[in-house]
Amino acid sequence: MKTIYRTKVSITLILIISIIMGCILISLAVSSKWIPFFINLLLYVSVVYLMVSIKYEINESQLIIHQAMGKIIIDINTIKSIEPTHTILSAPASSLDRLRISYNKYDDVVISPRRKEEFIQHLLSINPQIELVEKK
Repeated sequence: MKTIYRTKVSITLILIISIIMGCILISLAVSSKWIPFFINLLLYVSVVYLMVSIKYEINESQLIIHQAMGKIIIDINTIKSIEPTHTILSAPASSLDRLRISYNKYDDVVISPRRKEEFIQHLLSINPQIELVEKK
């Protein structure tokens, strides 16, 4: 059975991007620079789409992170730890309320599932050996 968890989308991030892009778009429209206006509008729509289209799928033994540019497949039995983080590093996460998942020997990925506690419990039900690292 597979379960889909949507990404948590930070309204703050959307607002910051919208304000910056809004100012650029208004400036381009006022100066009648229509080609750059439509290029920037397309860029803005693409960024918002990338942010809202992220999802995390858990099936019998895999965590599959779906993003517009592809997917990451992680064997849940290789997950070593889950740690809350607020890192701003690039990640398949649309919020700064994030989880760092360490797996294999040196790999990790940062994600932001909407139902974080339910997501963690689901992973633990498959692999109870996962260490939960407390916030610092």
